[in-house]
This record gives sequence, structure tokens and C-alpha cells, in this order.
Amino acid sequence: MARIISFDLDGTLVDWTFADAFWFDCMARLYSQRWGLSFPEALREVKRKYDEVGMDNLAWYNIDYWWKKFGFEGSWRELIEECRGKVRPYPDAREALERLHRKFKLIVITNGIRELAEVEVRESGFERYFDRVFSATTDFGLVKKTGDFYLKILAEIGASADEVVHIGDNYIFDFLAPREAGIRAFFLDREGKHSGDFVVRDLLEFSRRMLL
Repeated sequence: MARIISFDLDGTLVDWTFADAFWFDCMARLYSQRWGLSFPEALREVKRKYDEVGMDNLAWYNIDYWWKKFGFEGSWRELIEECRGKVRPYPDAREALERLHRKFKLIVITNGIRELAEVEVRESGFERYFDRVFSATTDFGLVKKTGDFYLKILAEIGASADEVVHIGDNYIFDFLAPREAGIRAFFLDREGKHSGDFVVRDLLEFSRRMLL
């Protein structure tokens, strides 16, 4: 019997507006100011440097690393403050969480860094619904959610696989990977491109299925 539901964050509870704004628009703006480039030139340069490192490298997710590499001064936390207004929760998220938290313990499992994840949860007004927020990169030094990663989560929360249900919008990291760990998982397909017993169109549909 499930007693815990884990949610992916970006693309599931909130859209990508904040993350994209921080890593691209805000970083490029500072880069433009620091090195005297036009914004389009700075954005191209920032993207090029990201691509050189690659998303399979932990450094890609490390704000301190980029802050030094780009030659910025001051604190990157000030940039997060500037961007926090870009957090956009999905319209269905709050109602689904309100329904589900009455029956289940809720946690967040994200591939993004903790500093940004906590801002998204807080700015969305979702803090009161969640017991824990886990970051694959910050907490476990992993760049991908794998089956082993989900086993580590089970150990952290003291639960067996059949006590947890996971939902997220990435077919590999949020559906196949938790299933490798024996966790029941749902694939959130907001665009309606897939079908199947474990595919849902939105979080309200998911909440209805969990509360049957």
C-alpha cells in the first residue's frame, strides 16, 4: 500500500521559466555587462561554454563553478533573488497537492540543484505540502536519476519500493528509472503524445487515480 508520493519538480510541478531564466537570460545579462558584449553575443557565449562542459559533468550544475568561470563578482544568491519572480507553478499542481497531502506523505525529487529547487518550492507556495526535497546533484553527486538513485532515496526515507509512487515528465528519469528500483511510477504527458495504464495528462488526473 502506497504511503509516500514523490514528485519531479521542473516540468511537473513548475514549468521551466525560472530555471531557463536563471541559467540563460540572467547569466547572459551579467556576462554581457562583465565582458562588454551585446546580449545575443553573451547568450551565445554562455551556451557555448555550457555545451563544452556538458550535462553529464557535475560542474554543469554548479553555480559556484560558473560564477568563477564567467568572472562574475558578488554573490550568485543575489541573481537568484532577481529571478525568483519567474517561478511558474502549473495551474493543476496546487489543487492536486492539496488533495494528496491529506492522505500521503509527499516529497520532491529533482535532478536540479537544491538552491534553485528550494526557491521554486517556496515561491510556488508548496512548502507546506512536502516533507523533504531531494536533489540528485546536490545531495548524491549524481547527474541523472537512475534506478540506484531511487534505491538511495528509499533508504533515506526508510521506505520499501511498494510504499512509494513517483510521478514526473521525463520518460527515462521519472518513469523507467524508478521502475528499475521497483517503484510504481506514472509518466506525466501534458502534451498528450503517449497513452498507457501509467500515463496521465495532468496532476489532477493523477490525484484522482491515487485517491480511488
